[in-house]
Amino acid sequence: MSIPKTSALIIGGTGAVGKCLVRDALASNAFTRVLTLGRRTLATDDSFTNTTMLEQKTISFDKIQDSFPSDLPQVVFCTLGTNLTSAPSAEAFKRVDQQYVVDSARYIHKMAPKDPKTGRSKVHFLYCSAIGANPNSYFFGTRTKGETEQALAEIGFERVSIFQPALLKVVEPRKSLTIVEWAATRFVPLLDLVAEKSTTVSVATVAKCMRLVGTSDSAEVAGVAPKKVEIHSVSRTTVAYYSNANIHDIVSSASKLLK
Repeated sequence: MSIPKTSALIIGGTGAVGKCLVRDALASNAFTRVLTLGRRTLATDDSFTNTTMLEQKTISFDKIQDSFPSDLPQVVFCTLGTNLTSAPSAEAFKRVDQQYVVDSARYIHKMAPKDPKTGRSKVHFLYCSAIGANPNSYFFGTRTKGETEQALAEIGFERVSIFQPALLKVVEPRKSLTIVEWAATRFVPLLDLVAEKSTTVSVATVAKCMRLVGTSDSAEVAGVAPKKVEIHSVSRTTVAYYSNANIHDIVSSASKLLK
């Protein structure tokens, strides 16, 4: 099966980061086709351009094999996720935040053409995680994110790029926030003043950074290297990790290069 390099897949295009990513991907002219997969479609408005390139499919993450299309792009962005306030239980949180992400990734790997020498699928999988993600974390949310990162690295893609933003500044108000998120938003102006690059980032900036990395042949983008790049010991996948500061620096540097 051929996978067009000029097309992109966005899993979870209706969330805060995902919606900005859809908007940015369409406006960038980097792709001739943008496909979104999710439990619902995204309502577009006048802020979205080139919408003739947008194709939206409603799917069931519990029945991936029956609902995923076969013509999957080579560049895959995943912004799927929830929070502990929105999810009715810890189990439901983990199902959306981890199971749906990993199950989708495994199916994409299964369907994608493989490099005959390495067996790795010719896919660049880009995942929006969170700061502090660690499979050994004491905290359930960051432990879940860390386990997800670990699973994605093991699947067998050619490249995996993981973004670890700090406190997200949303474009549109969220319907629900955790207590920590609510408290943190009270201090956003102060955090921006003191240490924006390490403590906060706009969802639009995260989206643009993901698109810039997704359209780059190198882990280093606009002269900015990721926090860490490693080769997985078993899958031999190249895994790049982008910190909150990296996200800021890539977008800022890319903007300067365009001037």
